[in-house]
Amino acid sequence: MDSNRYSTSPPVGPPDELALLAAAADRLAAMDLDRLSDVVRAERVLILRRLLDRLDGQWLKELAGVDARGAAGADQDQQVGSTAAWLRGRLRLGAGAATGAVQTARALFRGPLTQTAAALTDGAISVAHASVLAHGTRDLPDHLAAEAEPVLVEAAARLDPPRLRRVIGHLRMVADPDGADAHAERRHQRRGLWLTPTFDGMVAIDGLVESEAGQMVMAALEPLARPTDASDHRSGSQRTADALTELARRSLEAGRLPTTGGVRPQLSVVVDLHSLLGHPGSLGGELGWAGPIDPEACRRLACDAAVSRVIVSRPTTSDDNPGVTDDLAGRLRAARVRLPRILGGAPSQPLDVGRSSRVVQPGQRRALGVRDGGCVFPDCTRPLAWCEAHHLRHWLYGGPTDLPNLALLCRAHHRAVHEGGWRLQRGPDRRFTATPPHRRHRAAA
Repeated sequence: MDSNRYSTSPPVGPPDELALLAAAADRLAAMDLDRLSDVVRAERVLILRRLLDRLDGQWLKELAGVDARGAAGADQDQQVGSTAAWLRGRLRLGAGAATGAVQTARALFRGPLTQTAAALTDGAISVAHASVLAHGTRDLPDHLAAEAEPVLVEAAARLDPPRLRRVIGHLRMVADPDGADAHAERRHQRRGLWLTPTFDGMVAIDGLVESEAGQMVMAALEPLARPTDASDHRSGSQRTADALTELARRSLEAGRLPTTGGVRPQLSVVVDLHSLLGHPGSLGGELGWAGPIDPEACRRLACDAAVSRVIVSRPTTSDDNPGVTDDLAGRLRAARVRLPRILGGAPSQPLDVGRSSRVVQPGQRRALGVRDGGCVFPDCTRPLAWCEAHHLRHWLYGGPTDLPNLALLCRAHHRAVHEGGWRLQRGPDRRFTATPPHRRHRAAA
């Protein structure tokens, strides 16, 4: 028998409860639901959910029995390391789901939560409620969990699982104040934030913070994560990600963060001239540990940034000219030479370092705020604080850094103009128009 496969059929033999259950499931699957009225269909959804919770309770009860007898793996006459590992292998459950199921089964049917177990198998509470109760009382002494259980089961009958979790947190402080303090300290030690570059050029953010810190983060992000208007089609998670970026940008621009090595925190991008000018075969910019960004993103950031010129010399090689060959390997070797030395590029020697000059001066920024008031992209209502200065004709191509050649764009529309290929223009009436890429290409044809 294939150890990675399992059957949903009941054991072979005389009809028993599982055979009857399987037959009932077959009859349900064969029903023509379209023949039922809306009222009946709605009632069936509710009844089926309660039956599923009762079945989940029975499953946990029998899982607890298998765990107690050490019978995991007996279906294939094997011995396995743990009940959770058996569930993972036979039912393809994730590690967290398998471990959580075993812990819940033990708490309900081998531990002090007997009333919770009865409420679950009777259909009075859901398996989600039972899991919350099992996890929330896991660190309590058995006698305290048993004494608190009637109150918790009554709360579970009235509240959804998230609110039940909050109630348990409050009641733990009353039932076991010393244990609650130790639990709080363990939570405090678990806090952490992890940022990891991904292979596709993004940064994965994961972490745990305490409830107070989480609420502060949510309070700071909420006003920045609201939809801008009815045409804002970003998902909630996208708006939250944009809000976190906006919060960081404002903190960096405010200049109130502690300095490091005498320099205030800032986003630093190292980019070669080929990439900044948009030449074919450009490498893009380097953000350090976060990885590379594409050339157009470099030009967008250069619209409103402090730019320092560093002229370097590198050893000349036969691969140093990207135009020497059309062969892909040759172009890649030529590009590799221009990489930073830490990434295997040719050693470089700085010959000249120019002073850092801000492309858009503070006075010009204030004047743009008075003139534009916010994002000038047609129909955008994002406010001034969300905006970055944009060169209508980039200064790299001779565009002057003066007010007639500048406009305020929110970050989303700044990306649309650079990476998205939109063209922003100011007409004789000083109104802005935006042409999408497909119309530009059609006009050029």
